[in-house]
Amino acid sequence: MKATVSNEQIVIKDPDTATTDFFKEILSYTDKAKAYQLKRMASNPFQRSSAYYKQLQKEVKGSILQTNGGGDLIIPSGFTNFLDTLKIKFDDKRKSTGVNTSYPWANKPLALRDYQDEAVELMVNNYRGIINFATGLGKTLVAVHAIRKCNKKSLVICPSESIAKQFYDELVYAFGKNKVGFYGDGKKKIADITVGIAASVNKHVDVFVKHGLGLVIIDEVHHVPAVTFYSIAAGLSHVGKMFGLSATDFRSDGKDIFITAGCGHVLIRRDIKWGVANNWLAAPYFIVRHVDTTSQKQFPYDKLKNYKEHVLNCKEMKDRIKTDMKALLDSGKKVLCLVDQVAHGQELATELGIPFATGQDKQSQEYVNQLNNDEINGLVGTDGKVGEGTDTRKVEVLILANFVASKGPVIQALGRGLRLYPGKTKCIVLDYIPTGSDMLKRHAYGRIDFYKEITDKVKVI
Repeated sequence: MKATVSNEQIVIKDPDTATTDFFKEILSYTDKAKAYQLKRMASNPFQRSSAYYKQLQKEVKGSILQTNGGGDLIIPSGFTNFLDTLKIKFDDKRKSTGVNTSYPWANKPLALRDYQDEAVELMVNNYRGIINFATGLGKTLVAVHAIRKCNKKSLVICPSESIAKQFYDELVYAFGKNKVGFYGDGKKKIADITVGIAASVNKHVDVFVKHGLGLVIIDEVHHVPAVTFYSIAAGLSHVGKMFGLSATDFRSDGKDIFITAGCGHVLIRRDIKWGVANNWLAAPYFIVRHVDTTSQKQFPYDKLKNYKEHVLNCKEMKDRIKTDMKALLDSGKKVLCLVDQVAHGQELATELGIPFATGQDKQSQEYVNQLNNDEINGLVGTDGKVGEGTDTRKVEVLILANFVASKGPVIQALGRGLRLYPGKTKCIVLDYIPTGSDMLKRHAYGRIDFYKEITDKVKVI
């Protein structure tokens, strides 16, 4: 048995049975979204006999392990650490790529904290890896310093226009406008450092293949399993260095292995609990209210229907959230409320007389800026617009009216309230338990368990 590792892949020739079985298991996955669809359709005899149901059965399980005609194993290079786990010696043909480029500071950014400096050194000394920092611990700053220290042509990939523009502004401040390009939203400027929106980069991967890249950084790397992100990671797999940034290096759909395939394993992890314990994040104080939603309707397999019945169309729940938010605004607190549905957010914002960041217009980012600049005290936002990647610095109270079920979105949402700011050392987090819905109640208790992993400051009313 012999293994060779290149930038693009691992090839294991003449693998023994144990090695083959190990990688078959590790590189297999179950698509939980499709499994959920199958579960819902199984109770309906017409759907169960449909062509779509049979197609889902074929697609629900998959593998990213490949073999060639001779039985050799072909594996994405992100899994190189498993060779060490299995004590498989390998011929290491990984190499640096791209054009060396100097990056003098136009404006020197903040100095690195010890843990940030550790992350930069790990990026300098590895080919692949994930930097897992809770929101507020400085992922962007780490990326800025890593780009300068690696001194290679670089591409930063972001999942959305708003996140890309925030990253772009930070890089322009540090290195100057001539050094930084933007790809997406109608712009196609490629420079020594290019910030690209994922959907746009995906359509023109070949352009970046020819650009002499030495460093690729994928922000919010938990999106890598999405077709667009993984397509980019695979298309640029020849690049010497590729790293992911995220507060949540996992997914709820069972496709976590695509993150490792694209960017490698976690090099350093500093989560919310660590950040709070070391005084790098504001201390959260959780208050979770039971709300008696009078409807008795249950929708065991449909979260949206539960949300509509027990939140969106439920007077008791809407009044409770609105009353809490008004009292906090009246007390002078800076309040951010995250919602799942636009209709819910629009109603709340209208009745309270505050802006609503839907993400559906250019004004949404301006509302976030107004909150940061003390021009407004309250903001309602969809978790799609504000719940991930958005820099909300001064939030003193975070109201979670989005009723998410998975740990990843909860972590992302909490990040909107836990950034430190002069004079801010804590953040009150309000959450709710809709007692009439078995599903939403179960999800709420799951969130409470997670809150208790972070702190003992959790009060259930």
